[in-house]
Amino acid sequence: MPTIPVLQNGFTSSGMTLAVNYGSASASTAYALALGWGPSSNRFQISGAIGGVRPDTGGTWTGYGARVAIPLFSTKADQFGVAAFAGVGGGRRDTTALVRIPVGLGVGYRFGLGATRSVSAYASPFFVWSRVSERGARAEGDNAMRGSVAADLVLTRNVGLTLGYEFGAKTNEGAFGSTSGIFGAAVSYAFR
Repeated sequence: MPTIPVLQNGFTSSGMTLAVNYGSASASTAYALALGWGPSSNRFQISGAIGGVRPDTGGTWTGYGARVAIPLFSTKADQFGVAAFAGVGGGRRDTTALVRIPVGLGVGYRFGLGATRSVSAYASPFFVWSRVSERGARAEGDNAMRGSVAADLVLTRNVGLTLGYEFGAKTNEGAFGSTSGIFGAAVSYAFR
């Protein structure tokens, strides 16, 4: 979703998780409601989000995003993990649409803090293809290498907090969300 950073841990989780997300860039802010689900086998995880994106130029865009992550490797103690991911996200307002497709890896390390709490730090290098289109005009596309760093803190068995930052090459220079840095935060609830 535009103005929400692409953050992918090296691990997937089973069950259903609901999250409220916030994102901030130099020219826009965004809010989203996200839902993630993974089977008990932890072989993959799918997630989706919908929300609003507010560029500094005014108005609110409808934003959306969806992603699938597949674990590639984890140590026996599940402290280090690598996952591949691909997604699609964008925004729409009136006759203008923005679409982004990120593909990359999540590399994470986690450790426990007692019986119910844990901390996970991770990095996500990715390639993103983007396109801006307006009805009656030719669409403009762009590609960029980007990355993000983040930390997850599990506060209780069900409640978590995520903080992250996306950085890298700008995309679609004239469009909102083309900034090189995006800050993000989320509060999540896992249904266990």
